[in-house]
Amino acid sequence: MRAACADPADAIRLLLSLTTWTPTAQPSTAPVGAAIATLVSAMGQTLRRCALVSLANACAEYEPSSYDDALTVRAQVAQAFDTEILAAADAYQDATYQALRALRTAVIIDITTRGAQLAALVTVTTPAPDSVLPMAYRLYGDATRADDLIGRADPVHPSFMPTSFEALQS
Repeated sequence: MRAACADPADAIRLLLSLTTWTPTAQPSTAPVGAAIATLVSAMGQTLRRCALVSLANACAEYEPSSYDDALTVRAQVAQAFDTEILAAADAYQDATYQALRALRTAVIIDITTRGAQLAALVTVTTPAPDSVLPMAYRLYGDATRADDLIGRADPVHPSFMPTSFEALQS
């Protein structure tokens, strides 16, 4: 799935949903029913763990747009890993537990390190709608950063920026 996504952010979003997937086994009174339920459970566990490995690779390719973005992704990824790490511990799967913890640590350190170098988001408020070019120059001293403001504020038209939106601090 990760290879089918052109943007690592899309891969992270899709893989995060796969890390919580649990298959449902159909109840059966047949003698083989318990074996089928065990197989279905093991399949779900394996697919979740494969999604976590792929998620770690997607995080390595991901470029956060701001410090806040890195924090958000880090929290989501940590939660996904924590859930499966706890499941491995509850099932007494020590090697899997250790491997998932090591992978989680590497991913969290990587995202934290790269995110720490980025600017934080601040809320920009203006008394009236303004054009993006003078706003970019006032905020950054550089009118060429107008595209970033447009992307973050999503105005109806660049000549009428909203009176309140999130922008990079520097």
